[in-house]
Amino acid sequence: MTHAKHLDVVVAGLALADIIGRPVDLRKPPKRGALKLIDSITLTTGGNVSNVGIDLAKLGFRVGAVTRVGNDSIGRFVLQHYKTFGLDTEGVIIDAKAQTSATMVNVDHDGERTFLHTRGCMEHFRAGDLLSRIPYLRKASILAIGYLGLLPETERDFPHLFSTLKAKTSVKIFLDTAASPRISSRALKNFMPYVDYFVPSYEEAVLLTGKKTPEAIVDTLLRAGAPHVVGVKLAARGCYLSDGTRSEFVEGKTVKKVVDATGAGDAFVAGFIAATVRGFDPFRAARIANAVAAGCVRAVGASTAIKSFERYL
Repeated sequence: MTHAKHLDVVVAGLALADIIGRPVDLRKPPKRGALKLIDSITLTTGGNVSNVGIDLAKLGFRVGAVTRVGNDSIGRFVLQHYKTFGLDTEGVIIDAKAQTSATMVNVDHDGERTFLHTRGCMEHFRAGDLLSRIPYLRKASILAIGYLGLLPETERDFPHLFSTLKAKTSVKIFLDTAASPRISSRALKNFMPYVDYFVPSYEEAVLLTGKKTPEAIVDTLLRAGAPHVVGVKLAARGCYLSDGTRSEFVEGKTVKKVVDATGAGDAFVAGFIAATVRGFDPFRAARIANAVAAGCVRAVGASTAIKSFERYL
């Protein structure tokens, strides 16, 4: 495993392997027992730890990981992939009780994705995996946690986890979402005051707040106690962002041909965090994040097209 004395960011939560097939038209599957040819099948890593972590490393930042992988060939592949991109793996737990989490990603002709997923050892991921690594987390300035919606065993402990992290470290917390998160407004209010950055996708934000417009969504999140930056990812349109005193639509970058939308939301998170670490204000950080996300969808795979940070300035 690789080890670093100082880190810019620690990414925690979901790590998995992705098997990406394209193009796959699920409306016209092969007949039972038959074979159908597609253009490509790619084995790569996925989940916020992999996508955000590798994106940040390619952007030029020092990144650590806290997650679980199984003691299996997929887990070894994930760790080797991290090593290739220079991620620090001191915080990775080898779980011998379950397989590494994995997803089959079916990409259609328009770049839209449909997923088949097994949670594997991520069913064992707990708040204690982070709380037992407080010294490790102190090495970083930002902790990116994901995904709300896919960590049910951990989400119930978010208030205790986040308040403890705030009390014992100086890290800023970026919380990301996925997979149609459904939590009560009361639960949201219990942990939102500890979250420094929260920018869910539009669909996820609607589920979390019950609101339909970006302005109403952001207002609801602020009233839930968000202390710093909240917003809504709006796909190709960009995003809507507020720092509590100022709110603004940040226009997205035009992409002529979307090859694969896998990891676009994670690329936005990586771009936003990278720009924040470099000292940019949230609205400038969002512009850079939109550019990183737009670049991401131009190639197959979540991190394939990511360049150095300076390329997005």
